[in-house]
Amino acid sequence: MPSGPDHYRTLGVSKDALAGEIRAAHRALARRHHPDLVADPADRARAERRMATINGAWHVLGDPVRRAEYDELRRPPVPRSQSAPEYRSDAFQGVAVSPAVGCALRIGPVVLAVGLLFAILIVTALMTGDGNRPPAFQVGQCVHLHDEGMEVVPCIGGELEIVARGVAGTSCPMGAIAVVLPTRTEQVCVAPSVG
Repeated sequence: MPSGPDHYRTLGVSKDALAGEIRAAHRALARRHHPDLVADPADRARAERRMATINGAWHVLGDPVRRAEYDELRRPPVPRSQSAPEYRSDAFQGVAVSPAVGCALRIGPVVLAVGLLFAILIVTALMTGDGNRPPAFQVGQCVHLHDEGMEVVPCIGGELEIVARGVAGTSCPMGAIAVVLPTRTEQVCVAPSVG
């Protein structure tokens, strides 16, 4: 049980008293112990402290929400039953392991899962496609654009030359235009060839 004043005892009511009984007890005590009724300064200080205690009890017990919280705090803890055996969901719960092994057992599955996902990603990247991979367009090559895409041609003069290569959506040098490759993640920048 928590320490502190027993508000029920302060107001002189039982723990199952109704709200009307608590209100009536507070009013009766306030009329009897109000500091304005005492003339002696020493007795008046005592009456003020007593009235503060009475008002504190009323503040808690007069409000249904605060009273419920107060009652919950004062309720004694429920003792655990020792007669029923504890159910253990893990047969290895009592096995002692070193901290290093415990760490490996906790982190190992995560590392294994990440490694497996990474391996799947690499294998998928290597095995996807239908064998019609676009040629590796390199900076300095000349290309010819047509309806089906573009093809590498010899640089004789007047062709478009690849001046940059990068991720789709990046800016090209001045005077060059971007051509997105069939992978849709890469682009080349082409400009008229000079020679």
